[in-house]
Amino acid sequence: MLIKDKVDYVKRAGQTRNHHCHWPGCDKHVPPAMWGCPKHWYALPPDFRRRVWKLFRPGQEVNGTPSPEYVQLAREIQEWIAKKPR
Repeated sequence: MLIKDKVDYVKRAGQTRNHHCHWPGCDKHVPPAMWGCPKHWYALPPDFRRRVWKLFRPGQEVNGTPSPEYVQLAREIQEWIAKKPR
């Protein structure tokens, strides 16, 4: 699946359940298909964003089964955020 198709899928995804931005401390609600709010999504380095798009599988937010690679990337992102100066 092309990244463009994934982007289209995420843009169409609605708020189907309680889900918030994955940036620690952010309480902004976003559709489950989205990683985070626009402010924090664009705070990620471009390489992280590219990798999220590459590993995201439409529907993983519905059935709760992201790939092990996606979960590992999510951990890497959280570690990167934790190291950022505040």
